[in-house]
Amino acid sequence: MHKTNPPFGISLMIAAMVVNASKDGIAKLLALSYTPMTILLIQFTATSLILAPLVMKKHGMGAIIPNRIVAQILRSIFVTVGVGLYYWAINYIQIADATAMVFVAPLIVTALSPWVLGEPLGLRRTIAVIIGFIGVLVILRPTMDGDRTGYFIALASGVFLAGFYMANRKLADTTPILASTFYTSFIGMILLLPLLSLYWITPKLDDIILFVGFTSLATTGQILMVAAFSFAAANVIAPFVYTQIIWATTVGYFLFGAFPDKWGWVGIAIVATAGIYIAIREIKLKGG
Repeated sequence: MHKTNPPFGISLMIAAMVVNASKDGIAKLLALSYTPMTILLIQFTATSLILAPLVMKKHGMGAIIPNRIVAQILRSIFVTVGVGLYYWAINYIQIADATAMVFVAPLIVTALSPWVLGEPLGLRRTIAVIIGFIGVLVILRPTMDGDRTGYFIALASGVFLAGFYMANRKLADTTPILASTFYTSFIGMILLLPLLSLYWITPKLDDIILFVGFTSLATTGQILMVAAFSFAAANVIAPFVYTQIIWATTVGYFLFGAFPDKWGWVGIAIVATAGIYIAIREIKLKGG
């Protein structure tokens, strides 16, 4: 078992966010030619194949079969739809904007926590949630000028990912993190296979390198996140998830020459600040 080492855990989480942003950049390139579900199925398949032997080695053969199968399936449905919507959204908008919109998920989790998770909300976190949603409106633009399709798809992605995060909390005490990550990918893969004829586009030989890079980064990001939780408590490293916005902006600039405009930056700053405040507030409450 690892000794607690919060600085190292934080470093691993930041590294995971860099890797995830890079993976999203490649996903945006692939989204030009492939459906979101094609990209997601390939991601889930690669992650499942890599994580299965790791789970068996760490937790034994029996760990391949999940407990609370209905809850596991529900969680996989949330993440499958959520990530699928995200890959669809980046067809329309830049990954920095999509990432910021998806970060509405922790705000939704906090807003619903008294009813779904039995956790008190409190005045300060209520205010932070309201401010965070104001940030979302700013990203959407007060005048709603232009095509906002991608933003609303990314917002829907955040809603489903909020369900995924709440399911994670419900299952946290019964499922090891590594096994949980495997179940999510494997069950997601199983859920997508029966619908193959509706969305599948066979990868072209010229794109194989892109897919290899994409799946490698996707799996590496998952492993780094799992490792981060091994060295530090979730509440300690949670605020650093928001560094993904920085890396997404960087990747978007270098790959696509895209940079958020003034309103985009204002909205991103508001959403990130609200999310970080909520994470830090939870640390203080649980620490106290």
